[in-house]
Amino acid sequence: MSSCQLNAAVPSHLALLSKKLGYTLVFISTDYVFDGTSPPYTPSAKTNPLNLYGQTKRDGEEAVLAADAPKVVVLRVPVLYGPTKKVRFSIDRLLPLHLQSQNSDSATGKTYKMDHYATRYPTNVQDIANFLARLSVWKNPIPPILHYSGAEPFTKYEMCLIFAKILALPHGHIVPDADPPSGAGAASRPKDCQLYTGETESLGLEGGLNLSLFEEWWTDYLK
Repeated sequence: MSSCQLNAAVPSHLALLSKKLGYTLVFISTDYVFDGTSPPYTPSAKTNPLNLYGQTKRDGEEAVLAADAPKVVVLRVPVLYGPTKKVRFSIDRLLPLHLQSQNSDSATGKTYKMDHYATRYPTNVQDIANFLARLSVWKNPIPPILHYSGAEPFTKYEMCLIFAKILALPHGHIVPDADPPSGAGAASRPKDCQLYTGETESLGLEGGLNLSLFEEWWTDYLK
């Protein structure tokens, strides 16, 4: 199944099915529907994705909203982190593994570049699940597009420093790379896609956003 089918065609079918059965569909989208040039982005801000992932998720948003179902909600979220049973290829797991696997290189003088260009707002998957559980029993009207995002800005390099601190590992061999991605194989990544969450907070759900703190959560999880 292609990314276009997975992120657009399938959600479109689910939206029509939800409309028929009278269910509420929450489509999880991404901050990558924006180009990262004018943060923070409100739910009504114009989308302009820079890469295929963002394009297919934007297409998915348009598809589910076009279903004209009374209960379709698009929830945009940024980069995610949280507990996993196995090591997965995600930013939150790769950074501590990168530090550990390259630990010996701090003595050899070999260095590794880490992205210090794009600003991210890592958000805990458990927080999102908790928010969705509370949203599912909300009786008041819900806007068609909502944003849920952590409030702390980090580059991958800055996250790497946090993991080095938590794991008590040297990080001198990891150097910040503030240049935008370039070259034929580089993915087009937006610089700063901060999601404005004011509309979500104004819903008045008990507990609000209830966001975890990145360093605090990882310190407890990696003990």
